[in-house]
Amino acid sequence: MSSSSGRDFTLPSRRGCLVSDDGSIAPLITRQTRRQQNSTFPSSITVPVNFHIASTEADANLITESIASAQFSVLYDNFAAHNINLVLNSTTRVIDNLTGSAFFVNEAPEGEYNYVYYREELDAYYRQTRRGGYDALNIYFFSQYLPGLTGYCQFPTLTPLTESDDEFWTDSCQINALTMPGIPAEVANPEWNLGHIAVHEAGHWFGLNHTFAGGCGATGDFVADTPAQRWEVYGCPVGEDTCPDAVGEDPIRNFMGYTDDSCTSEFTKGQEERMFHQYLTYRRQ
Repeated sequence: MSSSSGRDFTLPSRRGCLVSDDGSIAPLITRQTRRQQNSTFPSSITVPVNFHIASTEADANLITESIASAQFSVLYDNFAAHNINLVLNSTTRVIDNLTGSAFFVNEAPEGEYNYVYYREELDAYYRQTRRGGYDALNIYFFSQYLPGLTGYCQFPTLTPLTESDDEFWTDSCQINALTMPGIPAEVANPEWNLGHIAVHEAGHWFGLNHTFAGGCGATGDFVADTPAQRWEVYGCPVGEDTCPDAVGEDPIRNFMGYTDDSCTSEFTKGQEERMFHQYLTYRRQ
């Protein structure tokens, strides 16, 4: 596949999720509060999900049906625990070297890095494959992804998007497929390999920030029951307290941090409420 749209891309300095903590989604809270003064939310919500699996030719047999099924089970179980019922509507597959590489190509000699981003091709792929309305969760799994990075997902917008908006078509989650459960150990991500990255990224899609967003400041991640955390922490550092003057230790078990999949296991009640509020206020009209 040839293109004139490729442009150089600088690898981020930190490992993990590509979602920025700059320009948090606090403004949504203010508007949300006004819109919800006379609103009563249901006790549960049902959300349509579409899987899109893209593999390079070399990885054509990597993401098996059982791996895809296991990944959806991880998503389903962890959101169902918070009364969010995910329904898998479709699973599509493509085998193509550019697509399977998430439209990032290392065009440097072996052992060096010069990633070129084929954005126009990516946008065209989204337009061809995205399914459902703004309230439908589309998750794209790429068998090859940028080194050290695990995924990316869009926050909800203040004004719900429609098909006439370019941003509607890119509203989705990207996942490094090497984080899916069941990927062979010799190629799986060593820290994140139980499918929790998809849970983390979907959390962003529902409106959650990283637990360390806002650092030790008063607002933090805009959820009252997640203890303040100064910065991202890795591994599973039990007892870590990067904000010693704030109540509580770092929420290392929370899905919205960067600790290992073997460490993470929960959303809080406050995060559940925020996901309901953000989804029903901004995604589903």
